[in-house]
Amino acid sequence: LQRLQEGGNVLLSLRKGSLPAEAGGEVEIGFSSIFWNTSWTLGQAPHTLGILCNPAHPALSEFPTEYYSDYQWWDAMSYSSAIETAKIDKNLKPIVRVIDDWFTNRPLALLFEVKVGKGKLLVSGVDFWQNMDKRVEAKQLLYSLKKYMCSDNFKPILNVCSQSLLVL
Repeated sequence: LQRLQEGGNVLLSLRKGSLPAEAGGEVEIGFSSIFWNTSWTLGQAPHTLGILCNPAHPALSEFPTEYYSDYQWWDAMSYSSAIETAKIDKNLKPIVRVIDDWFTNRPLALLFEVKVGKGKLLVSGVDFWQNMDKRVEAKQLLYSLKKYMCSDNFKPILNVCSQSLLVL
C-alpha cells in the first residue's frame, strides 16, 4: 500500500485459496459452466458460469481472447480466486468479469484496475505464483499485463481508498 501511496504501479497476484470468504474466497471457479445448478447440487462446485471480458482492452493485447472463456483461459481459471468487487467499490468494472451463478449473482472479478492514492493497482485473481514453469498460458497473460502496466494505456479510472483493499 505504501508503494501505491507514493505513486507506484503495483500488480497484486492473489495466491489461489488466499482470499477470505467475505472477499469471494468461498466461490469455486470452474472452467465449465454449471450443468446441474447449485440449487440441485447443494452448492457443489463450480459456482460460476465462465468469464466475460473486452478482448480489445489493452491489458489483454498480448493475450489472444474472445469476450468469453475459451481454452486459453483454462489455466487461469484453474489457478484462480474470484474477487467479490462489491466489498471494494460498487462502481468497480472488472477487466475480466467472473459470471456468478443465477442464485447468488455476486459481482465477481478475475482482473481489475484501480487508482489508490497517487498509484495505480492491477489486481489479479489469477495466481501467478504456483507452477509458473509449467503454465504457458499464465506466462503469456502475465506478459500481457506487465506490458500494459508499463505503457501509457495503464490509466485506471476508479479511485478507491486503500482501506477497502484490506479485505484482499
